[in-house]
Amino acid sequence: MRLALAAALVLVACGGSAPASTDGSTSTTTSSTGTTAAPIDCAVEPDALFIKRIAPLLATDRPKTCNTCHLSGVDMEMFVQDTPCQTMACLDDRGLVDLTDPQASLVLQWISRADPASPLIDQSVIDEEYAAFLAWIEATAECGLCWSGDSPCGEPSGAKCEEDEAASAWVDPGDCSPLTRESMFRHKVYAWRDRCFPCHFDSHDFEAPKWIATGSCELGSLMTMRNVLERGLVDFAAPDQSLLLLKPLAESEGGVMHGGHTKFADKSDEAYVDFLAWISREVACTP
Repeated sequence: MRLALAAALVLVACGGSAPASTDGSTSTTTSSTGTTAAPIDCAVEPDALFIKRIAPLLATDRPKTCNTCHLSGVDMEMFVQDTPCQTMACLDDRGLVDLTDPQASLVLQWISRADPASPLIDQSVIDEEYAAFLAWIEATAECGLCWSGDSPCGEPSGAKCEEDEAASAWVDPGDCSPLTRESMFRHKVYAWRDRCFPCHFDSHDFEAPKWIATGSCELGSLMTMRNVLERGLVDFAAPDQSLLLLKPLAESEGGVMHGGHTKFADKSDEAYVDFLAWISREVACTP
């Protein structure tokens, strides 16, 4: 398990030297509080922050904030790669960190959304994780990514999600919480992704928009939902005119031209009904 890497790296922090991350230069940075910090050593600082502050947070016996607010326990363990450098590259590749504006990073938003009333999570846990990840992201933003190569998160997986086979058994709480909306997307939209295979999958090289994320089922669904919203595939003024609905729908039934042929025969198609249900909820829940 890759978390063994985190445990081994703690030994480095206790006596060895951290692996070099850039060209060994130093840089002066401005902290999130707006004060000028001391120059940092880019050869060691980002990796040292991971070793000392991030690796302990990923311990398997420690409750983590992502598990309290996201479907099926989205866990930071799934992003840990062979080195701290590759781990950050994976987070960047998946759009979970923003190296141009560290405080806008999606992973920080996830941490902030944790419920401090959870029996496993209190505000101190949330604050500790937030501060640690922000410091690591800020150091990387200042020094630059120290890993290069293809597929920093490893080869994408096309594995089925366990929930795909039991989507009809999912009980909709009917509220607008982020967890409900994300879970609804997973069961009502992401579960039908095979209809769009392989053209729109990010793991295949086709001349088509790559809006369906692969990898772990939990992350794949979350990233796909973000892609759908960011690409404007949902029409908040006229939900039933959303491209997410009209592109797959037969043109004879009101759909629009789609190079990948018809995916919804008509508006009674079960997948169309599920897509519209999620879109309607998302529109109703968006101020």
